[in-house]
Amino acid sequence: MRFLIVTILSVFLLACSSPENNVLKGTAIGFADGETFLWQEVDMNNQPQVLDTVIVESGSFTIDLNTVQDKNLRLLTSSSTKGNLLVFVEGSPLKATVYKDSIWASKVTGSRSNDLYNEYMGQLRDLSIAKRDNATAYNQARLEQDGVMINILQQQNKELQTTERGFKKQFIASNPNSLFTIMVLSGLLDTKDISLTEAKRVIAATDKQLMQTNLGKVLTASLAATKNTDIGGQAPEFAAPTPNGQELSLSDAMGTYTLIDFWASWCKPCRIENPNLVRAYDQYHDRGFNIIGVSLDQPKGKARWIKAIADDGLTWPQISNLKFWQDPIARQYNVKAIPASFLIDQDGIIIAKNLRGQKLDETLASLFSE
Repeated sequence: MRFLIVTILSVFLLACSSPENNVLKGTAIGFADGETFLWQEVDMNNQPQVLDTVIVESGSFTIDLNTVQDKNLRLLTSSSTKGNLLVFVEGSPLKATVYKDSIWASKVTGSRSNDLYNEYMGQLRDLSIAKRDNATAYNQARLEQDGVMINILQQQNKELQTTERGFKKQFIASNPNSLFTIMVLSGLLDTKDISLTEAKRVIAATDKQLMQTNLGKVLTASLAATKNTDIGGQAPEFAAPTPNGQELSLSDAMGTYTLIDFWASWCKPCRIENPNLVRAYDQYHDRGFNIIGVSLDQPKGKARWIKAIADDGLTWPQISNLKFWQDPIARQYNVKAIPASFLIDQDGIIIAKNLRGQKLDETLASLFSE
């Protein structure tokens, strides 16, 4: 009898862990039969790639997770609502509850990273509400021209940002070895809210197999790019087509001091900054100051790019691969937001970053007075 019980238990356990049960079972609330979800993978360019289409039947859907190699991040996107639901696939069955009227309230459970993500978002929610309320009050104070309140709210916003950074750093320190931790660390690195030393410490404690996932590889590449484009580093060489189709390299455009300016015709802050660049270029170009513009315009945006160059009076060299955020030069320099700039000397050493307006004027005045 004892042997029989053990045998039955063994069969039961095998059945529970069999590949046939390694699925995502979803409940689709508010979705009609026949509506679809896109099952997507996030590639090395941080872009979603559709792997399959999932159809809702009787308020539910099922996704086979055996097709996912190793641990990975997937996205579940409804054809009728905006937003993505993050799904961390880590070799265990998952459950998803998706609300049509609130994708943000939807959640996935059943693996460590999914559970950590839910915990993280729950704890971050109060901070997000506080930041939103602060922004609303700040806008009202500006309308009322209440200088005292503006100063108070600005200080409160700084404190909220400090609290948020602290929370995120503590979270990754307390929850190592998960796909979601890698994602949070990548975000901190992109916003420069964590030092290279701190990031390397977290990575050193992370399982090597996790670092071989797409998320891990992107983090490793971002870390390398951040290190290579720090002040004091050698600016990476690059080349791309000019508006007339000729190839132009960084070395071709260098002067005594050169500003590598990342911008785009669609970027309003970039266009607002352009008059400052024109003024600086006109004042210092004859003394050895050059600029090379690297545009992140979109694949079909060449005409708009060329028009923006003419409209803004940009007379310095311009290049673009017309690949939007997948631009290889932007990735090489770890540019995640524009405008962004790198000031280099005649040897190609980065001496300053993200100089704008008066800060650029003061820096150039100092350099050319030496």
